[in-house]
Amino acid sequence: MIENIEQAIKGIFSHKMRSFLTMLGVIIGIAAIIAIVSIVEGTSKKLEKSLVGSGNNVTIVAPSEDGSYAYDMLNGIPNGFIGVNGSSLRKIKGISGVRAASAYNTRDVNDGIYWKEKSLNYGARVNGIDSTYLKTLLYKVTSGRDFSKEEYTSTDKIALIDDNLVDKLFDGDNPLGQIIEVGSEPFKVVGVVRNSTKKNEEYDSIDDYNQSSGSDTSYGNIYIPNKVWPIIYQFDEPKSVAVSVSDTKQMASIGKNVSKSLNKYGTGDTVKYYALNSSQANEAITTLTHSITIMLVSIASLSLLVGGIGVMNIMLVSVTERTGEIGLKKALGAKKKNILAQFLTESAVLTGVGGILGVIVGIILAKIISVVISLDFAISIPWIIISVGFSIGIGIIFGVTPANKAAKLNPIDALRRD
Repeated sequence: MIENIEQAIKGIFSHKMRSFLTMLGVIIGIAAIIAIVSIVEGTSKKLEKSLVGSGNNVTIVAPSEDGSYAYDMLNGIPNGFIGVNGSSLRKIKGISGVRAASAYNTRDVNDGIYWKEKSLNYGARVNGIDSTYLKTLLYKVTSGRDFSKEEYTSTDKIALIDDNLVDKLFDGDNPLGQIIEVGSEPFKVVGVVRNSTKKNEEYDSIDDYNQSSGSDTSYGNIYIPNKVWPIIYQFDEPKSVAVSVSDTKQMASIGKNVSKSLNKYGTGDTVKYYALNSSQANEAITTLTHSITIMLVSIASLSLLVGGIGVMNIMLVSVTERTGEIGLKKALGAKKKNILAQFLTESAVLTGVGGILGVIVGIILAKIISVVISLDFAISIPWIIISVGFSIGIGIIFGVTPANKAAKLNPIDALRRD
């Protein structure tokens, strides 16, 4: 085998131009495949990252009628609905792929948010949280402080607000220590958390994406200890769950698993737990990019078939040119399988080298395209391995006919013809 590979490499260098032209179809095909996959995967990863988080990968599972929006608790607690509790939350945390999970109350409030004489025209989202919430979503307190351990379990009327609410309500004033009114109750602002709401950037969670994309009318977020929640809203109001997963690609499937787990405890007449639509959008993006990749790769593979035909043609010429060599080897005792292996190896090495060159060209091409039209690209090791393997396979498949022809030559006729 090693001897056959050495001979194949010598053959490539002894006929450089012919070998290059033979490999050209393979090089173009593999380069096209690698460039396409690199651009599509890079763009897909950028979309995933922009849509559902930059490392924390949080999906929201909430009571909903159809999975589009969370159920509005202003309509009352759904009849027969059983919300998340300590036992069901522990089961969620045990689901494979779940990094962390936090249950919290949430409402979109259209009025009743005041600071001094100013109110928010479009309301805000009020969230009743425990000590795990900010850690689960990887939110950071950018000024002031977080609630203390004791405050998280007390009925102290204190609040954290996000930077978006600061912009909309305080007009540049320092919010720390200020008293805001939520549901006719006074709350002291003790800290500000980062909550990205700008488009064209990486979002910290699905909630952030919903706000920036217009699917949430909230102009900001207010966070209060969940022990305070019944003071301004309903007692035993069903909670939503923020679920942080290890891998962005698992968000949709884990969201469905969490919903299924919670719905076993009991659903309302029309309301049950759903993973809200941002994780579904991520799944749709993944499906779409995979479909596009397969379609474009299939088109690019046609050039590989053309390259394979070229390889077969050149190998047939090579068999004709080397008739005497084949006859001499057979006369010296070489068996049919030895001749077959030699020509198949030469064909596979030829297309394998073409595949490697195609990978290099493809990566360079993807980089150039990404710079010229401002697209991301990502080098896919599995696709590189598949592409080189496929090119070698093309060589073997299209090398069978020439190799068989060489193996079947009669040594006497071959030597006489030479």
